[in-house]
Amino acid sequence: MSASHTTSTTSDPACPELAVKLDERLDRLRERVMTQRGSWVASPNPFERDVALWRAWQPGRSIVQIRAALLRELVGLAKVEIPAEWRLAGQHLAGRTFGLDRPDAHAHLSKFDEFGLSTDDVAKVRDCYSRWRTPWAGSWGGLQAVGEQSTNPERMKGVYRAASWTENHSIRDYAKVLRIGFEGIRDEIAAHQAAQDIADPDYAREENFWQAARWICDAGSMLGQRYAELATRMACEATDAEDRARLERMAATCRRVPARGARTLFEATQALWLAHILTCGEDDINANSIGRLDQILNPYYENDLDAGRITRNDAVRLMEELACKMYLEYDVQAITLAGLDRDGNDATNAMTAVILEATRNVGFVRDVSVRLNRHSPPELVEQCADLVARGGGIPFFFNDDCFIKALTDRGIALEDARDYAPIGCIELTIPGRANPHAVAGIFNSTKCLELALFGGVDPVTQEQVGPETGQLTNLDSYESLFDAYCRQVEFFAKRMVYHCNRGELAQRERGPLPCWSVLTDDCITRGRDITDGGAVYNYHSIAFLGTANTADSLCALKKLVFEKRAVDPQNVLDALRANFEGYEALRKRLLTGAPKYGNDIEEVDAIAAQVANHFIDLMDNARSPLGGRYFVHLFSFLWNIDYGLQVRATPDGRRAGEPLAYSLSAHQGRDQEGVTAMLKSLARLPHDRAAGASAAIVDLDPKLVEGQAGRKRLAQIITTAVKMGVGQLQLNVTTAERLQQAQKDPEKYGNVPVRVAGYSQLFRLLTRELQDHVIARTKHTR
Repeated sequence: MSASHTTSTTSDPACPELAVKLDERLDRLRERVMTQRGSWVASPNPFERDVALWRAWQPGRSIVQIRAALLRELVGLAKVEIPAEWRLAGQHLAGRTFGLDRPDAHAHLSKFDEFGLSTDDVAKVRDCYSRWRTPWAGSWGGLQAVGEQSTNPERMKGVYRAASWTENHSIRDYAKVLRIGFEGIRDEIAAHQAAQDIADPDYAREENFWQAARWICDAGSMLGQRYAELATRMACEATDAEDRARLERMAATCRRVPARGARTLFEATQALWLAHILTCGEDDINANSIGRLDQILNPYYENDLDAGRITRNDAVRLMEELACKMYLEYDVQAITLAGLDRDGNDATNAMTAVILEATRNVGFVRDVSVRLNRHSPPELVEQCADLVARGGGIPFFFNDDCFIKALTDRGIALEDARDYAPIGCIELTIPGRANPHAVAGIFNSTKCLELALFGGVDPVTQEQVGPETGQLTNLDSYESLFDAYCRQVEFFAKRMVYHCNRGELAQRERGPLPCWSVLTDDCITRGRDITDGGAVYNYHSIAFLGTANTADSLCALKKLVFEKRAVDPQNVLDALRANFEGYEALRKRLLTGAPKYGNDIEEVDAIAAQVANHFIDLMDNARSPLGGRYFVHLFSFLWNIDYGLQVRATPDGRRAGEPLAYSLSAHQGRDQEGVTAMLKSLARLPHDRAAGASAAIVDLDPKLVEGQAGRKRLAQIITTAVKMGVGQLQLNVTTAERLQQAQKDPEKYGNVPVRVAGYSQLFRLLTRELQDHVIARTKHTR
């Protein structure tokens, strides 16, 4: 399988440091997949999913069975193709968006002809689609809310969002597919069912789920078989010997996987990719993540090496092709490397370096994270530092010492906690064993502080939305201010949990996920869908926003209003209402007259820790209808911009509508004392209590990391952050000037990749608002 090493250079002309050498075949695959923006079939029929639903919706089937049958029918209907030069088979299935938005269009009728449907059949498909779509519309509000706690969500705008209807954000047990295949999983289902007593009161419910699970296994086996059949036909027609060999190997591989277990690295990679296609077909592509790829694939790689079936270069090329298969412009299909194994030993292996090298070689944005701990091999950190220094913020780092503790303290068994992996941006899960309800809710602490300053009245709408806690002018001490803030947080946190719990119940009724369930312990054993308590672990994760701005604001009020008595509280409220117009001197005093988070100043950092700990304490006491706990993400994603629009001017000197700080990073431009100071501030926060994970982006000037000395310096920064107890770290290497140049001339300079908000993206693809936000972040030079 070794490819000839004829090379061509792929690079961003604006970023020569990203230039890499790729095998010519892979270079062509890379360009094709980037042009079509993903691994899609050319000219798919837009009604594949509609017709699949019509065929799946049979009398007597439950919702979980309909969803499983829908996926099985979709696999059978989907157009399959094998483009030139690819060695791995498979393109994504039709997405979740059904194609009946213009039901009377003539083009629609001609497309239905491809399925052999009559006019009467088309009418039935439309009727089926209509009945299916109605109960799913607004599914997060699927249960009728009653009473005072059902406060109009529009009035809560800017405070919280609650959902808990979970899709996509997951890591399935791909290793199980590689180990025994979908046929083996089907046998497991049959064995569990045969061992049960049909008179058991739970049997009827379990039987309902097991039937759906069998259809998922059938769909997985069928997917490989369809590509095997196509590859066989194409091989018979091929005139080129090399092309015929490629197709014959593909056919033989897909006849085996993912139906049965893989034996080689190539079979394992093919099985994983097809299983990924299947899972994305259930709930679309958005943080359907891979998990610990090096741990999954290394046993096959080591066996191949021992048997002389593969070289290291072959493995790198295979991982490059897998990277091309997975390419998306916006990629949160998270891959996790290294970390500890289930026994507590360092899990860095040969595939870790292979995957990192392939990531460097393909040169486009990917979602790759590396788990580190105090005993991680220096060579691993150095390889990561070299990759980060090239730009783009990849890989990003998770601290085992923090997150394993956070998880075990909240009921996750130690060996499972050691196996954690991030989903999408940073959200933690236990691969193949958990329903994490990632970002089930979003909570804005800075809006709660605003309400505390105005006695629970929203200064924008003048509505009394929070409890009456007295305005700033009525509060006689910092302690009373902080108490008022806490009361606002507690009031809204209860309502957020209530709405999350409604979302969990709604999904149990309407949104089962049988494919995810089949690849999650213990759904088969329990005979329960993952949305019905089938997983070993069921918890909800809440994103907590505004830590830095809330801490900076509280510290400014503490120092200037309550301690120094240098600022009149009424003037503060008037200035905030006026968005500091006419109060510029006061704004400058609030900005400069008190410490700001991110500069190694213990007083303000302690307030930030107190703010985060208070919310974690609240969530630690919350429970869901299925007994699930509530974990906290100290993470904002892009919502720091969206929710910043809902907060008026704040006492840290921030103007109305401006973005809040990203996650646990300092407010953009305020961390002025260098990287070490920023890391010390970060280290004072409770990362080891954030079981949903924490996040921070630190921007570095390229001069800080250039040359061999710069790479060593960067490796030291990463190692130091881990030892200090920083939970998660994303390092962006760029300059404000470089990004301003890209903003002015995106066609020529806009292909520079940057770390945005838990993901990386080409700068030219960001909105102007996001570009300005990234430019404004401090670019550390020391």
